[in-house]
Amino acid sequence: MKIIQITLTVLLLSAVLIQAAGDGRFQLGKANGRDCLIAPDGKPFLTLGVNHIQNVFQGEGAVVGDRQQACEEILEQLTSWGYNTGGYGTPEPLCRMLPSFAPMYLTQNANYMSDAQFEYCDVFDPIVQQKMREVIQYEIGRQADNPNLIGYYWTDTPQWDLQRARKKRGTDWVSMIRELPAGAPGKQRYEQFLADGGQSDEAFLRLIARELYKVIGEETRRLAPDALIFGERYLAHDHPDAVIEEALPYIDVLSIQPGGVRFDADYFDSMYERFNKPILICDHQNSFPTPQYPRTMWQQLESEEAVGLAYDQYLKDAFEKPYILGYQRCQYIDRYAKGAGMLKQGVVREDGTAYKILTQAVRQANLEALERFRQHCEN
Repeated sequence: MKIIQITLTVLLLSAVLIQAAGDGRFQLGKANGRDCLIAPDGKPFLTLGVNHIQNVFQGEGAVVGDRQQACEEILEQLTSWGYNTGGYGTPEPLCRMLPSFAPMYLTQNANYMSDAQFEYCDVFDPIVQQKMREVIQYEIGRQADNPNLIGYYWTDTPQWDLQRARKKRGTDWVSMIRELPAGAPGKQRYEQFLADGGQSDEAFLRLIARELYKVIGEETRRLAPDALIFGERYLAHDHPDAVIEEALPYIDVLSIQPGGVRFDADYFDSMYERFNKPILICDHQNSFPTPQYPRTMWQQLESEEAVGLAYDQYLKDAFEKPYILGYQRCQYIDRYAKGAGMLKQGVVREDGTAYKILTQAVRQANLEALERFRQHCEN
């Protein structure tokens, strides 16, 4: 058993401590028929990561002082639990120590936003388009020299589905464009759509997606031609086919945020069959109540032990699929979301102490997943 543990630790550390080689970029590839990331050293790489680590330095109980030291301690924790990646929201300087994803927030239509924060923009407006390009330029400029960059995300959980948006917001992207004042770029494009014989809101939604992805896709490719693009982080079932079809020319990977306890094989199989892109589970977790916080985000299970078991089974089921590139867990540290009135639960408590039962289960599941991946790649 001790020899096995040493082998797994070496395997994990070799995945984390990457020495840039070749063009110094993560790429997509195949390993014995499996879609996978290829690290800069040329080796297949299964990404297991944690999102929103930056919350350590934000909100009530935020860590103050030496960020470098804090990030070194977080790195030691993550690797001890079998994680080899920082998800979106990985702070500096941790993203220089650990392979990570870089986000770009290009629109304000995230599903989780309050009505006061949420808005659909006029994607046909040159001024709006230029603002998006400036965000892309800034974010790529920040990461251009980072050999640990895995790739770029765009907007988080964008609310695309017309029916779901109308139910939740009382409006949707097409309705917003239709109601713009005369002379607005979007209004003019909608009037042209009608003049050309367009009729359905779904057909115009495709044109909105086409315009958005053309602008942000071309700019991202122009500035980072060799970087992987993981696209928008779609909420499962909130992404009409037409929207993803318009994104396909510009993205390398489909990034999906699923809910639930069990891996939904039918859903993911259908996504892969329809769009023929490898898939990253970019944000997911289950939670459990605590004495202080009986209400928690994500699907709540009865106990810490139950969440650990569910996590293990989810990884096993997900990585049976040869098109799944990796798994990113939502949230590193507990933070109470006042607006939602519940805890956004991490793997460590607000005071920084780890959930012992959970992290033991996570470590075992992660190391076993990495070992299965290694054996598959070598056989």
